[in-house]
Amino acid sequence: MSDIRQASLEPGSGERVPGFLAQAGPFAILAFGALWLHRRFDQLPARLPIHWNWRGEPDGFVNRSAAGAALPLLLGLGICAMMLAMQIGLRRSTPRGAMRAPVIKLVLAGEYLAALLCFGALATTVSAGRFLWPMLALAFAGVLALLGYTAAIARSVPREPLRNPSAWRAGVFYVDRDDPALFVPKRSGLGYTFNFGNPWSLVLTGALLVVPLAIALFAVLSGR
Repeated sequence: MSDIRQASLEPGSGERVPGFLAQAGPFAILAFGALWLHRRFDQLPARLPIHWNWRGEPDGFVNRSAAGAALPLLLGLGICAMMLAMQIGLRRSTPRGAMRAPVIKLVLAGEYLAALLCFGALATTVSAGRFLWPMLALAFAGVLALLGYTAAIARSVPREPLRNPSAWRAGVFYVDRDDPALFVPKRSGLGYTFNFGNPWSLVLTGALLVVPLAIALFAVLSGR
């Protein structure tokens, strides 16, 4: 049984997943933003807006500092790093099946959207809100496109067989310490869920909780 499960993690024949250049794209976007910020840092005002009310008026600020000005890029870096870790887990520790490559591409598309939105947030911050509405329009269009792509995948990808039915707890949690997979197909719907019998699932779950909280705490402290 263990040999069969190990073999099921091998890449599928003819499976096409994004290569290194595609994976580097979101980080290149953030790096370009960092370079642009570095070259114009001395021209920025002493207080930078980071939040706007529903009328488009700034109501939250941070002091001009390297960390404060780069806050949108740091947020993007954290998000993209977590999404890249998920892609690596899907590539290396996911059962072979028709859904794996499309889901990896979907996660990568979300990573590009996150990088572009964080770059747009940086442009909005350093321009005192001039790019606020274009950035919101980009966010709305990007989310709609991502939802459309998700719906297309859900219609075209065949449903995968249920993996070890006895390992499901409460119908939503998969726990099998003998299964080497980190991600397994969901019991229903599109995508994957953690195998909570794999110790790395706890590491990634902790990162998904800690990283956003750390960024939010950093944003609060930067605004003082």
